[in-house]
Amino acid sequence: MKMKSLFFPLSCLLLVAVMGTNQLTQAQPPDIDFAQMMQSPLMQRTTEMSIQHAFRSFWDGRGTNLMAMGLLQDADLRAAWNVSDEQFQSISPMHLIRGMMENPEWQEMQGEMGAFMQSAGVQGNPFEMDFDEETMDRFVDIQGRIMALSMDFMSDAIGDVLTPEQQQLIGEAHLAAMGEMPIIAPGMFEVLGLTDDQRQHMEEIKNELEPEFERLVADYASGTMVVMRKLFEELDRDGGLDFNINPEDPDGMQERVMQEHIRAMQERMQAAMRRLMDEDPEFRRISEAMQSHGVEFTTQFRIRMFDVLTDEQWDRLQDLIDNPPESARILLRLMREQRGEGGESEEANEQPGVWQPGPDSWRPGMPLPEQYRQQRQQRRFPSPSQAN
Repeated sequence: MKMKSLFFPLSCLLLVAVMGTNQLTQAQPPDIDFAQMMQSPLMQRTTEMSIQHAFRSFWDGRGTNLMAMGLLQDADLRAAWNVSDEQFQSISPMHLIRGMMENPEWQEMQGEMGAFMQSAGVQGNPFEMDFDEETMDRFVDIQGRIMALSMDFMSDAIGDVLTPEQQQLIGEAHLAAMGEMPIIAPGMFEVLGLTDDQRQHMEEIKNELEPEFERLVADYASGTMVVMRKLFEELDRDGGLDFNINPEDPDGMQERVMQEHIRAMQERMQAAMRRLMDEDPEFRRISEAMQSHGVEFTTQFRIRMFDVLTDEQWDRLQDLIDNPPESARILLRLMREQRGEGGESEEANEQPGVWQPGPDSWRPGMPLPEQYRQQRQQRRFPSPSQAN
């Protein structure tokens, strides 16, 4: 399990939380300082809850669309997936936020939040206030439902914009890059042509492992909070991520400004993570520990999914991993950059888009994939004694 690839979409979703509560208090559009807000106990609770929702969105098959919000800022990846300028604008964070704010269910939940804040005597930005535990629990409960709805809305909206051909390309790239994904879900294998029986079998495996997944996510979210706090503190030392947002601006200027801020935010987050990995031993230790703790579960889940595949589907999957298409190579590079990893060779740096495997990417020669390949090969081609 990997968290850092989700920092960008989570930051966008936290913008939604701030903007929504800001509307309820009728405040002016905020200059959002994530580092300062991360010191707030309420924001820390909200962020931890958001992390858990983000992983559940992957577990339920919606997370890859959320990641696209950040990944498609890269022009090379948009070209590889044939994403037009019109499509790109339709799935931009600001466009999606505007659409969500017009959603009746979202407005209903905001009304519930507004009534609660009024009864609790909240004035101004709630993330700058101190609350007792009961009030904080109630706020986080409502905000959690708003966040879950926001994730579902954005994921569905992105999925509606992409064509079936683009979804196939994206699905193949995600399978090729599965070693870098925060977590995989049965839906990722749809591009291999699953049958109804296979879907049912995969869902049964997922349900069987769900309690273990929930325990892992709770532990992972706690550790990630330490990493995120360090990240935003580093960004604050480097000038912060403050910008003014007005989703009601009618002339489109705010959309272009937002796009510029989004790109700048993504670049600065990547640079900050690289610095912290190089210079902060605690950041590196916690990051590596979080990454390793999920390996056993993720490996178990993957192999159980692999066992459901036919030999033809398995061959296709291995071909995607061993010979990733161009879009997968770009995706792998971007996901490594979002994790703050450097270390590309000079040759790779001179060739944008060239894939360099991450430290635990699935690739030929790694012990576990090779062992599983051999086991499948033995099942497919029995020895002469077994054949007789």
